[in-house]
Amino acid sequence: MQTSWWDAVSPSAASGGLGQRIVDVLAPAAEQNINLMNSSGIIVASTDPERIGAEHRAAVEVLQTGRPVIVRHSVEGIPDRPGINLPLTIDGQLTGVIGITGDPETVEPVAQVVVLTVELLIEQEREHRTSIAARSRAREIVAALVSDGQSLAKVHELLAAAGTGKGPWSLGVWAAAEPRQDGSAQPPERAEQMVVALNDGTAPGAPKPARAVVWRGLLWAVSGCGALDERLGGEDARRLVVSGVTELETLRSWAQDMAALGRSVRLLSGPAEAEHVPAELAIAVAHLPQPTRLRFAGIGGRLSEAQQETVRLVASTGSLAEAARRLYLHRNTLLQRISRIRSLTGLDLKRADEATLLSLAVMTAEAAPPTTDP
Repeated sequence: MQTSWWDAVSPSAASGGLGQRIVDVLAPAAEQNINLMNSSGIIVASTDPERIGAEHRAAVEVLQTGRPVIVRHSVEGIPDRPGINLPLTIDGQLTGVIGITGDPETVEPVAQVVVLTVELLIEQEREHRTSIAARSRAREIVAALVSDGQSLAKVHELLAAAGTGKGPWSLGVWAAAEPRQDGSAQPPERAEQMVVALNDGTAPGAPKPARAVVWRGLLWAVSGCGALDERLGGEDARRLVVSGVTELETLRSWAQDMAALGRSVRLLSGPAEAEHVPAELAIAVAHLPQPTRLRFAGIGGRLSEAQQETVRLVASTGSLAEAARRLYLHRNTLLQRISRIRSLTGLDLKRADEATLLSLAVMTAEAAPPTTDP
């Protein structure tokens, strides 16, 4: 008989003893001895440990005929006990036998329930293993993309193995609105549910196939067919999603940038923020050397919240009139605030180049983890 999925996992110690775990779960409810046999009729799990590894003659007959076999009387020299033995079918394939010991008329109704329960437990186990495998592939893909140590050929091999190798690719990361204490990302609230839904293809509106994993505090998703919805991580999640990437080298670049943003997750914009930080600018800040970031953060940290908001609006709009309107300030009041910012930082917000430096300084200050007094 052809080797089945059940044969592959039931006798393996590395599998965690799936068959024995099933027997241990069912035996108390059935109140009878239970044996599970593989497609060769060998007992792979039992309430009687001494029988494991032995051939079950009634099971061999079940496998040969495909029909239940009832044992009504014990026979000297044959270890099979009275009871009923029923075929176990997985994916339409006769793949094993379930034996329930006891008076056949008494245990037959129980045996039917046990068969259905075993098939359900095996299916759940298979789905669980499939989910773990998909998650593992997604983790390998993300790690290979982020690391320069893996060749692009290896990245393409991993994408192809996961069913996402054709492209153009879509890549996204999501994080909770609030970072960890050190400023790094933590996953959105429903990250684990979304990982499962993306990997098994049940996520609403998500392209198929897609692979997802939680890695380094971020929910990651990659697809080789269609764009990822920015709302996959939740309405309040910080996020960065890119789509239509046709070159693996570009995909790797985005992955490395996203990993850097995960270390300073306040640089990732959330949907509720009035002014979204351009992704390229946030990435530039995320890649700054630590001494440079500390120096920039020191400049931005000299400003009050109102002054920082002024920097953001003047830099993003490029218009003093529009910034004054959004800040609900008279133009002269705005000019006074700009003058005060210049005196605190030495940078003039009315100059485009210095406005960019001030924006970087404010972003760096906001992304820095809070300091604690010794």
